[in-house]
Amino acid sequence: PLSWGTPYAFFAIGEETGCSADHFKNMRIVFNLAFCGTVSGNRFARECPALAKKFNKEGINGPVQTCNAYVESDPEALDEAYWKIRGVFVYERELRKPKKI
Repeated sequence: PLSWGTPYAFFAIGEETGCSADHFKNMRIVFNLAFCGTVSGNRFARECPALAKKFNKEGINGPVQTCNAYVESDPEALDEAYWKIRGVFVYERELRKPKKI
């Protein structure tokens, strides 16, 4: 943890911090599925070559545009989709009391 960069947010919680834990409840984790983002769109042609060929308009679309064309053509095909989540990691930093000067 000491070698990690600055987090997007860090909330020191506890009696010594002035920030009570009751600010953080009923939280949710959101998975951004980005069907045709940089990673998944680039895999579309490799993993679905027949669909990629069909939706690559005039042979000039890049992989992300081809994936977008497929999704736009039949969005109902994605109504029921399932993912297997290998893991969710939660990292906590040790609370260090400030040094008294």
